[in-house]
Amino acid sequence: MEELAFGLTYAIAAGLCGIGVGLIGLGAMQAAGRNPERISDIRGLMILAISFTDALAIIAIIVAIIAKFI
Repeated sequence: MEELAFGLTYAIAAGLCGIGVGLIGLGAMQAAGRNPERISDIRGLMILAISFTDALAIIAIIVAIIAKFI
């Protein structure tokens, strides 16, 4: 049962973070299509947003590991 809880804790969080990264990319591509001369600013903001989203996945794996061993 603990293995299932560990797997679901991380799998759900990582899956939702993957969806979030996809939505961030979608928004960046739409913004670049509307305003192509600002592509460097859009790219920087997209990378920043993706790093924040990936930080949530890292936090989820830490929480899953803590929940497994405590």
